[in-house]
Amino acid sequence: MSTSSPTVATPSPAKGLPPNYRTVLDVVVQAGPGSHLTAQQLWARARTLRPSIGFATVHRALIRLHEAGAVMKLDLPGEASAVYEPAALPHAHFRCTECGAIADLTYAVPAGTIRALSQRHGIAIERETVTFSGRCAGCASSQGA
Repeated sequence: MSTSSPTVATPSPAKGLPPNYRTVLDVVVQAGPGSHLTAQQLWARARTLRPSIGFATVHRALIRLHEAGAVMKLDLPGEASAVYEPAALPHAHFRCTECGAIADLTYAVPAGTIRALSQRHGIAIERETVTFSGRCAGCASSQGA
């Protein structure tokens, strides 16, 4: 499977963020593109920087950072938790249905397709999320596919 990490976008929501929210943003950015961490994993990392930070604070920070466009949120069907990564240029995700691995794929819905869908349905598309599923190269080869 050919994957690559997308380029990180550079929104600047850090101004005016409470210190705890800034810590959460720092943790997400430090994890890097393609990290796909749950709120629980981000909380554990944030506690190494701010031991008193609570899980609810991390969750609220992720909501605010996602709304501001600084953090991408990926909800995967069948998963108990969303995963987060730094904001990046549009890209797709691939989730292996066998081992659960998540990978970034260099792909974006063509702008013309988004415009056509918007016009046809009278809507304003603001974000795109594309997730493919199947077996990753390792799982496919181990099954003789």
